[in-house]
Amino acid sequence: MWIIKTEHIRDADGGTAALELETEDNLLDVNVRWDGCMEIFLYSLTEENRELQDKFHTCDLKGLITQLQTLDGICGTYFNEGSYWEREEQNHDETEFVFWNR
Repeated sequence: MWIIKTEHIRDADGGTAALELETEDNLLDVNVRWDGCMEIFLYSLTEENRELQDKFHTCDLKGLITQLQTLDGICGTYFNEGSYWEREEQNHDETEFVFWNR
């Protein structure tokens, strides 16, 4: 589930200019703008803290998703029994949002 931490509103017309989101498990943070550009922050969690592992910027989320799906398919072809790709697929189609504040 995605939690919307902050919604940034445009002064001119009151539309949404940007969103700050994070996943419920605190492994991802995303700052996304109205134009489709975004920064994605990947974290690792330990008992002691939450540590930034990587971040990247994209203005083509759909293209990135397509590339990652093709990567997943290639990996599934080359790695078989006992690998990560042998696991049953999980359904991630449901989209849920929770507002912390507005």
